Amino acid sequence: MSVESGEKMKVGKRYSLVFISVYLILNCWISVPNVSAPPPPRPDQFITEMFPNSTAPLQLSYTNTVLTFNTAVISNKVDISFDANYTIYNQENTTTLAVILPFSLAVNTSEVTIEVFANNTLISHDLISVPLWNENITVIDIQLTLEFMEIYPVTIYPITLIKSNATLIKNSTSIIRYRLIWSESNPFERTDIFYMVYHIGTSQDWIGDTSGRVELRVYGRQPHFPLMYITAPPSQVVDIIGGKSWICEWNNTLSPLMDMGVLFYREASPFVEMMEKIAFGFPISIAITSIVIIGLIRSKDRKKRDIT
Repeated sequence: MSVESGEKMKVGKRYSLVFISVYLILNCWISVPNVSAPPPPRPDQFITEMFPNSTAPLQLSYTNTVLTFNTAVISNKVDISFDANYTIYNQENTTTLAVILPFSLAVNTSEVTIEVFANNTLISHDLISVPLWNENITVIDIQLTLEFMEIYPVTIYPITLIKSNATLIKNSTSIIRYRLIWSESNPFERTDIFYMVYHIGTSQDWIGDTSGRVELRVYGRQPHFPLMYITAPPSQVVDIIGGKSWICEWNNTLSPLMDMGVLFYREASPFVEMMEKIAFGFPISIAITSIVIIGLIRSKDRKKRDIT
């Protein structure tokens, strides 16, 4: 073998090492997964199922609730609407009683459009603030379930009770409807996550079995759909135009006790994502590349020893 041929082979091996090194680095860089933080232990915002401020024997025969989250219009803004219909059967005499729906949101109540209807007629409501759930809340006559108090003993945002008076006719059904509409701009200025749930099973004072449907619709940027439950019927996530919908239904059974929620994580900037990939992928690339180079060098040394 001539000296010139030997030099060409050396140059070819060097280029091979360079190409292999570059390939490994790029391959590890591209395949680095996005790392997500674990879900938080509890939500920071919630709306609960309506309950009667009375111990009268009432049946919640059917519920239909739709929570809509829309980030499709403006990326740093979440438009939210809550529309819930509660069908109540009263087997006793005609009575007028208070009904209550609690919520805790990261917005001022003055920024929330609130409407309450009884049998399609708009009725008045009062907003009552309470610092936290306890057994000494004088504005309600019943105690909330122990599970609810354990889940939400303290919240980040103020708790508000929507209290309205509704007349329930003897031996008939009445429909109480709540509509809440609001927006949250730049929700990640306060925290790295946006986590909100709808709590089902606030009151165990309903008699008999119940049927219901809850749907969480999300348009635009898609979240995680966490579920916390003690009892929960089956649910499914389906595709809708412009997003996804999480649907849970139950039929003629005991009221479930669960939280259905949406959880958005803060999106990392391109620079942060690049730095994460470098921090995660670069050491691995260097390690793999070093192993390959060392292996090739040792192979070359063995060939030299075999020749000599």
